Amino acid sequence: MDENRIVVQVGWVTRMKSTPPLSDEYKERQYRFFENQVKFLQDNGFTTRTILGDGEKANDESKIIVGDLTESGLRFYLFGIRAWIAKYDRSKDRDRAINDFGFINKKLEAFQADEKKR
Repeated sequence: MDENRIVVQVGWVTRMKSTPPLSDEYKERQYRFFENQVKFLQDNGFTTRTILGDGEKANDESKIIVGDLTESGLRFYLFGIRAWIAKYDRSKDRDRAINDFGFINKKLEAFQADEKKR
């Protein structure tokens, strides 16, 4: 797989054309959600480098590329992070969903159990 292939970039969401235009609140929520995703991946050893340092904020250019993730990190992104994004998309309380580490921790437990079977 191409190590430079972009898995996700914040600007893909925050720069979407919309009527009415996307609010600053919406964009800030997207930045926070990306920061939480990256922090979770980094804290659990799924990254090959520091994508966002402590206190570093996401912006439209913030992204994750294939080479930023370990082999298991890419599998977890597809398994867990995408599920977290889908949960967020369905949520009525988006701020709560962004910070729902209970959900992503359960996905991590399920992922780790599956990995042991590999």
